[in-house]
Amino acid sequence: MTRARHPLEQIVADRQCMGCGFCTLIKASASGDNAPTVTMAYDEKLDHAVPRISGWTPGEDAGAFVCPGAEMDMPTQARNAYGHEPEDPMLGEIVSLRAAYAADTETRDASASGGVVPAVLARLFQTGVIDAAYTLRDTDKVAETRGALVHTAAQLKTIHGSVYHPANFGSGLQDLVGGTERFAFVGLPCEIAALQSLKSLYPAIAKRHVLSIGLFCGGINSHRGIDYYLSRFGVRWSDVDAVDYRSGPWPGGIKLATRDGSERRIPRIAHNTRWKILRYVIAFQGYWMLPRCRICPDQISDFADIAVGDPHLPRFRARNGDGFSVVISRTPHGEAVLKDAIAAGQVIEEPITRDEVIRSQGTTLDNRRHVEAYVAVARLLGLTPPRITVYAALRGRAAWRHYRYAFVDLMKLVLPQNRFLRALYLPWQIFEYVFITFAPNLIGRRIANLLRNRAG
Repeated sequence: MTRARHPLEQIVADRQCMGCGFCTLIKASASGDNAPTVTMAYDEKLDHAVPRISGWTPGEDAGAFVCPGAEMDMPTQARNAYGHEPEDPMLGEIVSLRAAYAADTETRDASASGGVVPAVLARLFQTGVIDAAYTLRDTDKVAETRGALVHTAAQLKTIHGSVYHPANFGSGLQDLVGGTERFAFVGLPCEIAALQSLKSLYPAIAKRHVLSIGLFCGGINSHRGIDYYLSRFGVRWSDVDAVDYRSGPWPGGIKLATRDGSERRIPRIAHNTRWKILRYVIAFQGYWMLPRCRICPDQISDFADIAVGDPHLPRFRARNGDGFSVVISRTPHGEAVLKDAIAAGQVIEEPITRDEVIRSQGTTLDNRRHVEAYVAVARLLGLTPPRITVYAALRGRAAWRHYRYAFVDLMKLVLPQNRFLRALYLPWQIFEYVFITFAPNLIGRRIANLLRNRAG
């Protein structure tokens, strides 16, 4: 007889867990029963941390917990945050749009894009608006990348850059819940949504929460995927001590410090050959992306006060590798914070249009907004999708192209499950790159690019 699973164990079995760690803040039921204990532990098969349950017996109350992986109700989240669903279902709630960057050159150069996040947080510390910021902090060790509170503007130097490997974001949440600080919160879209739910579970947090800054997100990768790419350059992920995924002129390359004391620089997209770009996509956006990240409606942090991401547009790429950020103010409070940082000379802004923001996110934003296609295809392929509700304006609007993209994308979850099909990794990625648009002129150009294999 199979032992009944705790709901969190079922979420892991359904491959909906992202390892965020919010579930470790499990709370006893209203009846006063003791809550189970939840800790995060590495799972060899899934290649990221998952919750482990102790102190629970089948039939007992499972406790109250937050899990953005199992469910994402966009309309309810929007009504809770703004009182209504957004007028613009593609970009979400908008108070203002701008491109921006940190005025401080060192901050801008060290950041993943324009350095707006550390610049805004520095301003909040300097003006005494916050006592702390909860964010993912870098350390000298890849394995120690974790969520933590920072308490000074000087400590913001430890939060620069992007993190593409699984990290223990929830490691400092207990400190956040048990503290008294007025805090800002920086997180991925799922983490921002989780914080909103957590505030309902722990009302005292809501009183101390000053500002949310949400990051645009393309998905979390597993360790094995990174190893797949680095190994093509003679480096094993297990030998890496520290990594900067966005080093150098924007959008940056990968800088590695290995355990033998050496340093390596490896290209990502820019200055890379076409075939290695395909391998990069396989590694970071392909078969090793966490399954839940493939079925996600929120790429651009719909429920943050301020949402920040890369503006992948020619007019920004042409400007000497200087970093820029797309910045969406979603609340009047977020807009006021940005205007204050701009007036103080710590953030510099320039205009960007709605259409430019949408173009800057490529086809991914359109596909994620029409996630109903992904849910349907996932079920067809025998996968268990999370419970997702999209905005009313998008409901039932998925077109043939969305189902086509969904099938190609979700097959990347199916192929790794059969060792004989793993030989198709590269051919499948070539198929996506060349044929997914079904535009004859583009197909011809992309085949020519592969044959030439020139660095970009």
